[in-house]
Amino acid sequence: MTFWRRQALNALLVGYFIFSLVACSSSNPTTHVPPKASGTASTQPTSTALPSGTLLYQADWSHGLSGWQGTQGWKVVQGQLEADSSGPATITIPYKPQVTDYAIEVRIQVVRLVRPLGGYFTLFATNQPGKDGYQAGVNNLEGATSRPNGAHPQAQVFIDPISSMPLTSFRPVDYEPGFKLHTYRVEIQENQVSYFIDGTLIATVSSTQTSSLSNAPIGLGCSLVILRVSSFRITAL
Repeated sequence: MTFWRRQALNALLVGYFIFSLVACSSSNPTTHVPPKASGTASTQPTSTALPSGTLLYQADWSHGLSGWQGTQGWKVVQGQLEADSSGPATITIPYKPQVTDYAIEVRIQVVRLVRPLGGYFTLFATNQPGKDGYQAGVNNLEGATSRPNGAHPQAQVFIDPISSMPLTSFRPVDYEPGFKLHTYRVEIQENQVSYFIDGTLIATVSSTQTSSLSNAPIGLGCSLVILRVSSFRITAL
């Protein structure tokens, strides 16, 4: 493993553990409480076939957060979701897919970096008993200043916990989101998750521990970045 790959993996693990602690700590009064799923507690995802592309959920922020639950730093501005975070911030959606195979598609723009180095954003589903979660996003966001040794931000996808996947399958890809709007898509099929940016496949990873992946809580996380989300939808695969 090269020096820079070790550095990328170390940075990912540090960000992952910081994010996990913030998302899961119940003692912090600003930490989100995952929304309750609609229906009875015994309702489980089903493999019942739906036509591919069937719209399951679409965010509507025309009247505020509309049930989205998060830490401080999230708000709605002119019908779009925005985050202004000087530290880790998470927000979860008020919906739980009732199918095992689904796709999340989000339009995200990095408006500005709070610091020139170290920012990130991620799409996630929290792991649950018997179901591993996942995260897909961009790590080590950097500004336009000079970069030592050609460092770049990295697009990456991994299983949560990361120990549930072979580390050899974790392959971050150099990726520069800049400050433009991009489409990020995560496809979940049983125990496998594939990550696309603007229609290009970045990577596919699988859990070695569970036969299907978590379907809730689903949300967004970020740190040290001003982020704008113009759309968020979930469709059946």
